[in-house]
Amino acid sequence: MLGLVCMLDGRGMKKGVNALKNFNLEKVKLAALFNLDYTLECIKFCLEKGYIYRVSSSVIPYPDLWDWRKDKEILEKIKIIKGYSSKLRLIIHPDQFVVLNSDSLKVVENSLKILKNQVDFAKLVGIRDLILHIGKKSGVEKFIEIYMQLDDYTRSILVLENCHYYRANEILELCERVGAPMVLDVHHARVTKDENYDVERIKRTWKDRKPLAHISSGKDFIDDKSHSDYISEEDIKKYSWLFQDFDVEVEAKKKEKALERIADNKFLLIKIN
Repeated sequence: MLGLVCMLDGRGMKKGVNALKNFNLEKVKLAALFNLDYTLECIKFCLEKGYIYRVSSSVIPYPDLWDWRKDKEILEKIKIIKGYSSKLRLIIHPDQFVVLNSDSLKVVENSLKILKNQVDFAKLVGIRDLILHIGKKSGVEKFIEIYMQLDDYTRSILVLENCHYYRANEILELCERVGAPMVLDVHHARVTKDENYDVERIKRTWKDRKPLAHISSGKDFIDDKSHSDYISEEDIKKYSWLFQDFDVEVEAKKKEKALERIADNKFLLIKIN
């Protein structure tokens, strides 16, 4: 299946206030309620289209500053969303501030705090895949040390992705060491000049679950780290095999329009399912 990432084209999540210093509980809660309604709208859209859906990591703004876990209105909307979690695959991907292997104790502590909020939200909503990048280069052993201290539930939903710093084969070896599934990002692999990865080994990290992958195209040149509006026709052709065995999140700025272009592409001779 194709995967929609976070939102529909041109419509983002709300924060309520534009800075931490301006925190206002009423405005932030209204933003969270809006985001939950919007998340439900995206889920219904994906169900209609036959897509999977990556839930935004920003649905609950400023989660450390208010007790959203006990708010009746918030929980009522979350319960409605969870009712759909058995009907389609839901994913979440915390932002770049989660760096479990940082040399800074303060950064690690903040990362664990962010991760706990995301895991709590994922559990309530029914999300089974929480994607992490490894973070600091040359910090694999530190990552493993922190990873093994996480609780069983957190480890059960964590999946690890190759990024601009860690090559696909490095993440594959790490996943095999800790027993975590690997998300293959084919564009990250291209950027790191590491496209000679073992697809079958990557698929085996998922055991009895369908593997997950990401696809994107460079904005201004082929290995540009920034994402383009659409997946290029060349990339759809090059990675046509990906859509057969993986659920594929489409990381493109035009969101659902980019998914539609892939689904309609003449190079995809196989059925996306």
